[in-house]
Amino acid sequence: MHNIGRAVDDSIDFERWLIARSFRMLVPLCRLGLLVALLMLLVVDPVLFANGTWGDKPHHAHLPVWHACAGLYFAVFLGLAPRLAGHRARKRCLAICMAVGAALFTWFGFISWVLSGDMSTYAIFLLTMVCVFSYPGRLRKALGIASAVSLLASIVWFDGSSIFYTSGAAMNLLALAVVALLLDAHLMTMSRALYDEKRLVEHERARADAVLFNALPMAIANELKRNNAVAAQKHARVAVLFVDIVGFTRFSAMHPPDAVLRVLDTVFSEFDALVDRHGVEKIKTIGDAYMVIGKDAVAPVAELALDMFAAVAQYNQRTGSTLAVRAGMHVGPAITGVIGVKRLHYDVWGDAVNTASRMESTGQPGRIQVSAAVWQALRLQHRFECRGTIAIKGKGPMCTFFLLDRAIKTDQQSSAHEPTWPVDGSPLLAA
Repeated sequence: MHNIGRAVDDSIDFERWLIARSFRMLVPLCRLGLLVALLMLLVVDPVLFANGTWGDKPHHAHLPVWHACAGLYFAVFLGLAPRLAGHRARKRCLAICMAVGAALFTWFGFISWVLSGDMSTYAIFLLTMVCVFSYPGRLRKALGIASAVSLLASIVWFDGSSIFYTSGAAMNLLALAVVALLLDAHLMTMSRALYDEKRLVEHERARADAVLFNALPMAIANELKRNNAVAAQKHARVAVLFVDIVGFTRFSAMHPPDAVLRVLDTVFSEFDALVDRHGVEKIKTIGDAYMVIGKDAVAPVAELALDMFAAVAQYNQRTGSTLAVRAGMHVGPAITGVIGVKRLHYDVWGDAVNTASRMESTGQPGRIQVSAAVWQALRLQHRFECRGTIAIKGKGPMCTFFLLDRAIKTDQQSSAHEPTWPVDGSPLLAA
């Protein structure tokens, strides 16, 4: 049943593609046809009539009438085309266009034969209808057969001249109809092959885009696709988070490679889902460390860190493991950009990155150590414990905090009990 449903959907998509392509091709042809019809009606027909080229045949009078009808036919379609956006409306319009066009050019084929014994213009129309326009089903074949039979019957009935038979024109007309049918079948097969190739290209492009969007943030990936390069950007405020699995090097040495990879894949896949949920950006994994940033957004990164710790606790409970993680977070200016031409890498540079990394490396297992800048930004929304002043490599003494959890309070409580900067190293709890 699934394969049947997929085949039906594919057939519908193919039909939509055929109609859309034919509709696009018909518009410029109708513009050209309208121009030619007006030229014939307003210039050529009067000149031929004035210099006596038409002669006494009454069928000459049919020419300006036919040119007027053809001009009206093209003008009506051009007027309707911009108003038809839906597939069904375009399909009906295209079917009517083909039917009316077949009738018009069958009439012109008869006029051309009576006046000059030539049907080359009709042959051009019949092959054009087959070669240019694509339409699902058997409508084109039916119209082609009906047009050829109608023209043959009209010439036999109204003209009755033996030259139609002795010159081989009748056989040429039948041969033209057969060629049109064969071309119709061949071109429909080619259209289907072109559509399948187009779908394959789209599928491969979608797969390539999926890989690119997994490797780079969507905005960066789109810029890379448009410009084949990504301009570096400077951000005044970026929240940077590092999360590291404690003791994983020792764990890796004591377990087989597939078990190590399975643990990392499971945990980091959970982290990936949480990153998407909080709307921040994953930058990279470095061994057993996971790096995330939030541009102009500190709270979502803090919420993510808390959820990551909760996810690891659930993983331990589910599997009986004893994984421990520690995290470090800082907020400050940073630069983002893409480096390399192979295996492109989106990265972040700046003091904010270095400080966040130090917050993680000097932290404690099971805790999220943050800088004073993070505490300042989130002190009204989250609870913190002041760790006190510690020595940070390359930074010197810094007062750091442990992010505990989310604080639940009202706006009045927030303004009445705003925490103050700790000076004695005692735990700081938001009200």
